[in-house]
Amino acid sequence: MHNLFLQRTLFFMRLFISSLSIFLALFAIQGFAITDNEIAEITERVEAYSTDELVERRQVLLAMLYADDEGVKELTDEAEALEKQIEVETNPEVRQRLLFELSIVETILLALGVIVADDVTSSTPTPPDTVFPIITILGLNPATVELGSAYVDAGATTNEGTISVVSNNVNTNAVGSYSVVYSATDAAGNTSTATRTVNVVDTTAPVITITGDNPATVELGGTYTDAGATAFDLDTVTVTSTSDVDTDSIGSYSVTYLATDAAGNTSTATRTVNVVDTTAPVFTSSATFSAVENQTSIGVVTATDLQAVTFTISGTELEISSGGVLTFATAPDYESQTVYTATVTATDASLNTSTQDITVNVTNDEDDDDTGTGTGTGTGTGTGTGTGTGTGTGT
Repeated sequence: MHNLFLQRTLFFMRLFISSLSIFLALFAIQGFAITDNEIAEITERVEAYSTDELVERRQVLLAMLYADDEGVKELTDEAEALEKQIEVETNPEVRQRLLFELSIVETILLALGVIVADDVTSSTPTPPDTVFPIITILGLNPATVELGSAYVDAGATTNEGTISVVSNNVNTNAVGSYSVVYSATDAAGNTSTATRTVNVVDTTAPVITITGDNPATVELGGTYTDAGATAFDLDTVTVTSTSDVDTDSIGSYSVTYLATDAAGNTSTATRTVNVVDTTAPVFTSSATFSAVENQTSIGVVTATDLQAVTFTISGTELEISSGGVLTFATAPDYESQTVYTATVTATDASLNTSTQDITVNVTNDEDDDDTGTGTGTGTGTGTGTGTGTGTGTGT
């Protein structure tokens, strides 16, 4: 009898040591971390159990691992039982230690013949699934979408379980950084999340619309009032302008508009402003002149304009300089002709013209008249003397 007990004990020890090695290797492969101190503590406690205590401990372990309420209540204190149950469910390390202890207890009971191999296979729980699903975000992360455009999410995949979008706050009507959050949950209830960043940006320059004519025209010497411009943008935009328009000088000038939005995008547009002279000279001198015969000088014709004016005259009897000095081509003779007429044309630098009909009246030069003699007779009767005078003119 003693020999039989000794053989059974040796058999038990060999099985225990063999099982211990196997389970240690199994737990190491599956990534369970059980320290040497924990192994020693569990082993020492289990070795002290009697057969009945091993059976009872097995039931308690199964209850805690499988959430068997009746089994858990076999613990001495119901509050302690609930606390232990919560700890097993929420702490993977506690669950690992209990699984290790259950494996040793069942190995000993198997060696003692209390349970059979089928009981061990069916009752020993597999290690819990504590591996979280892996989420793969499709497309770019971060993603970029233009302000005002539609955002279409590329989605995500998971290696197990189901995936869903739990949050998407993307607003393409406002520049900013947003998030799309994905969640995947496997059959064991493990949940993973992943986040895609979506940046809404504004890279589009404002569109400028020039108000009024382009090119615009302003008269020389006039006042130029710019009609301005407007700009369209999905963001706040400001428009400024610069101008070099000088209405005192004929030429082509520019007004440049600059539009800038809140993102710093800029655009420019230019209006051409042409300063022109379409106004003809205005005569300021009289249309009637008087000149003394036998000389060529007459007078000066004048006209006002914002540009230099030159003069020309019709016919051949009168002449005029570009500056407006009016003369006879040949000195006039009062006795031959006393009135001369012609048309004067005033032309400015822009070739605007105006005309004036002028009249030149020739006056007699009295200093140029000849004197003559005349005869006269007188009669008298009686004795005495008499005188007579006479006058005459001659040329």
